Formats: sequence, C-alpha cells, structure tokens
Amino acid sequence: MNILQKKIGHEQVIANGKGEVEYIIIPVREYNKILELLEDYGLGNAMKEAEGSPVMNKKDALRLLKNA
Repeated sequence: MNILQKKIGHEQVIANGKGEVEYIIIPVREYNKILELLEDYGLGNAMKEAEGSPVMNKKDALRLLKNA
C-alpha cells in the first residue's frame, strides 16, 4: 500500500495511494481543545433543549433517569 504523509503546520496528513486524505494527526493539546469545544457545544444544545421544561429536584430527576 502506497501511503503519502505530509506535515502541514502542527498537523500531519496521511493519504492513500490515490492521494485521498485518510487520517489527520494533531498534537494532543489541540485534540483536547477540540474535545472541550465539542463538549461545550453539546452542553449548550442540551441546555437550549431543556429550556421551558419543568424544573425538578435531584431525587425526582434520578428517579426519572432510572426509569428511562
């Protein structure tokens, strides 16, 4: 298998024999930042979705989750 590997900035791109990119390698620091941003985005969406829903105490919320 013919693999092409190029370094662009901090990233490395690995392409197959046709030149199609199959993998991108990034530093762990950048990967962790991307994960943090995705988690924040997901939390923001969950909060937006919950707007207008009834508020419940911890006991009721845990009961609801247990029965789900």
